[in-house]
Amino acid sequence: MKPLLIVTGFVAAAAVGAGMAISPLLSAKDDGPATTQSISQPANPAAGQAAQGKGATAAQKSAAASAQPVPAPAPEPAAPPPVTPRKNYTYKSFDVDGSYIAMTFDDGPNPETTPRLLQILRERNIKVTFFVLGNMVAKHPEVLKMIADEGHEIGSHSWSHPQLTRISAAALDKELGNTTEAIFQVTGKRPIFLRPPYGTMKPTLRTTIEDKYGLTIVNWSVDPNDWKNRNSQAVHDAIMAQVKPGAIVLSHDIYATTVDAMPRILDELAAKGYKFATLSQLVAMDKPLKVALATPGTAAAKKPKPAGAKPDAAKPAGTSKPAAAAPKPAASPAPARSAGVY
Repeated sequence: MKPLLIVTGFVAAAAVGAGMAISPLLSAKDDGPATTQSISQPANPAAGQAAQGKGATAAQKSAAASAQPVPAPAPEPAAPPPVTPRKNYTYKSFDVDGSYIAMTFDDGPNPETTPRLLQILRERNIKVTFFVLGNMVAKHPEVLKMIADEGHEIGSHSWSHPQLTRISAAALDKELGNTTEAIFQVTGKRPIFLRPPYGTMKPTLRTTIEDKYGLTIVNWSVDPNDWKNRNSQAVHDAIMAQVKPGAIVLSHDIYATTVDAMPRILDELAAKGYKFATLSQLVAMDKPLKVALATPGTAAAKKPKPAGAKPDAAKPAGTSKPAAAAPKPAASPAPARSAGVY
């Protein structure tokens, strides 16, 4: 047995000299297979530290190489500033430099006629504004999504087209609030413009709509009466006769005759030098209102009396009517009435 013990001791000593961890190997039957980490530890700690030092140096070199300055990506272009329409104002047209006009379409979206109009606009790279009804959005959200995806502007035209000046506050909330939310659910954006059905509005109601719903009133300056004249030629003739720079053109994309007239109308307007823009674009280009101020004293100025005339106080009693009381001066001069406000 002594030779066996000597051999065994020799093997053990050789194993220790080779740096192998014996305990994991001896206990492998109980603890499962040995891991790579448990059988690869270096026998010489100093050599292991040296190896780690070399590895750290290589890692540091690699990190230093990768730490070279990388050019920063180009900044995203700044978003255009939000459009701020005038307060307590109804837009009917614009005062702009150049022959810009806004084509607007009401009462959709319609699954048959609106996509056809979108194709006509797409072929000519023209952007317009659609004033949609909430109940039509609820029925045809996919058509509204097409409008938004192609870059057109979307405004509110109420939910069911009532005359807003004749409904209650609760009904107004449903007509405008529900329509705004329906548009938002489809497009992710809330409208900022409202075209009131029939164009009817009161100043007090307009203020309420601006303050509560964030909507600016927009009517029109060109009306072809396409809802009544279901004739493409009549629609064409009416628009071409009324249009001028800064105009807001009213039409309805729910009528096939109106859509049929659009290619010819758009091409002829372009040939005349007109350029098409959304309402937001024209609001941004619109010039400030010119307010005419009355000159103090001009209304009450008197004609000069001829030389030698006697003063009124020297006239006998009863020869002239008593002078009327002087009017009280106005607190501030009134601005001129604008054609765009009513």
